[in-house]
This record gives sequence, C-alpha cells and structure tokens, in this order.
Amino acid sequence: MIGWEPLRDVMSITKGDLIFSRTRSEGPIPTGTVIEIIWDDGPTWLATSIAGNTVGWRIESAELAAIDSGDTFTIWVRYPNGDTETTDDYEWIKGSAQRPLDEGF
Repeated sequence: MIGWEPLRDVMSITKGDLIFSRTRSEGPIPTGTVIEIIWDDGPTWLATSIAGNTVGWRIESAELAAIDSGDTFTIWVRYPNGDTETTDDYEWIKGSAQRPLDEGF
C-alpha cells in the first residue's frame, strides 16, 4: 500500500429508497471513471450520477431488502488508465449498514 487509506462510513438504511451522495475532496472526478458500491456477500450498485466532484446513488427499496444491519461494503473507484487501457482501482470508502432499531434489526 502506498499511503492510501480508505475513509470509513456508516450507511443508514430505512424502509424507503436510498438517495445519497459523496464528494471527492481532491476535485473533479475524471471522465470515464466508474464508481460502485460492492457489498460483501451481496449486490453491487453502480453510481447513478457523477458530476464534478460528486457521485450519487439512488437505490430502490426492493434492492435494499437484501442488506442487513452490520453488512459491510466497499466503494470502489476505477479511474481509466490511458497508458495501459485498464483501470486504476482504489478503495475509496469502507463501511457497514445500519438499520433503525424499530425495523427489528
């Protein structure tokens, strides 16, 4: 590892759709970048929007049903690499899901 430390986050999941965004403090996200949330033992959610230095997701409530409180995820950023025609992949944010206690979790 060359000095890269992923951020830590908790994703609060309730009964409705999940709409949220994260901002890259270093500036605009390069064109062609793919950002996705990969759940350990679960689904992968591609970003629904990338604009400037902000990435956003809108996840329908039906998709959220598979995520339990405590499930862990990683948000991967895959920058295009023009020299190798592949991507440079970075763990941007790691975290876990949290559901309110009134939902039985």
